[in-house]
Amino acid sequence: MMIELISNIGMISVIVYLLLILYIAIGIIRTKTEITDVQPSVSVVISAHNESQNIGKCLDTILSQNYPPHKLEIIVVNDRSEDNTGIILEKYEKNQSKIKLITIKEVKPGISPKKNALTEGVNIATGDIIATTDADCEPPGEWLKTLVSYFTPNTGMVVGLAPLKPTAWILSPFTCIDALFGSLIAYGSLGWNHAVTCTGRNFAYRKQLFQEINGFSGIDQILTGDDDLFMMKVSRKTNFEIRFMPETSAAVLSLAPLGLKHFITQRKRHLSASKYFSLPVKIGFTLMYFSKLFMVLFLIIYIIMKLNGIIPLTLITIAYLLSFILLTIIGIKTKQCRMLLFYPVWEIYYLLGNLLLAPLGLFSRISWGERY
Repeated sequence: MMIELISNIGMISVIVYLLLILYIAIGIIRTKTEITDVQPSVSVVISAHNESQNIGKCLDTILSQNYPPHKLEIIVVNDRSEDNTGIILEKYEKNQSKIKLITIKEVKPGISPKKNALTEGVNIATGDIIATTDADCEPPGEWLKTLVSYFTPNTGMVVGLAPLKPTAWILSPFTCIDALFGSLIAYGSLGWNHAVTCTGRNFAYRKQLFQEINGFSGIDQILTGDDDLFMMKVSRKTNFEIRFMPETSAAVLSLAPLGLKHFITQRKRHLSASKYFSLPVKIGFTLMYFSKLFMVLFLIIYIIMKLNGIIPLTLITIAYLLSFILLTIIGIKTKQCRMLLFYPVWEIYYLLGNLLLAPLGLFSRISWGERY
């Protein structure tokens, strides 16, 4: 009786996981590849909080973008920085006519600091398209040109690849695979026109859209979510298409965590937004996690108890193989295939990491600009 119950739960888990992976795979196939050669005016909006070590490199890469100079402006919001960020930005503003600087000394009540900073930047932007990245990122030279080419007439928002740059920390390869997995989910789900996840360091939308839905109103008090929660709001409130841009030339990297404290801080920030996801998205992520968990447990019990049957093992093999193939597609596009050497161990890390850290993200307090 017990063996039959274990087998049934295991088979259901395998089938659910396979269906989720097929959903992603078919979504990738469905993704539209239509692009345009129209080059509208673009405002790149960057929020910077204590980024003196990074902001100069970030601005240099954006100033060197392969995009018509007269159609590009860069708006940097110095959000209460306590280091030399302000001094560096003042020099850039003085020497570069494209750069506009906003300095925030106090956060407005009722809105999270980053959303407040981005709103201030968007409000003065003159570009038709708002592109955002993080102050510690260095977008490649074709970033804007490629990003903007995905804005066909019905497109309101474009999401791009957002891998992590590995560090010397022992868990760095696993956090890099996390990022690949996130891009994979975004890629597949947007192929179905479902807004599930995205990353603000490689993100663009029409200013008209931002104004029509009153910006971050309704999610403004939530500390995080200036990217994924905003995307979900756009999906609910407008008829615009949200597209995924799977172009290698426009992938924007950020540095992976340097140590455990940085990792926990980052994970808390990411998980804290999940409380506010729509019910279908919550169900999807829950099914993904628990189907993986029960599938692994079923496999362990199956081997230990020497159960008979080729079908369960075949289905589990197909599920993991398909998952690995899809991650390899993202790995190729982000030039991070070598990270997938750690894929088998990452599956265990994924299950244990989420189990241990989910309560931190859901119940602990975090603050904007919290650093390692």
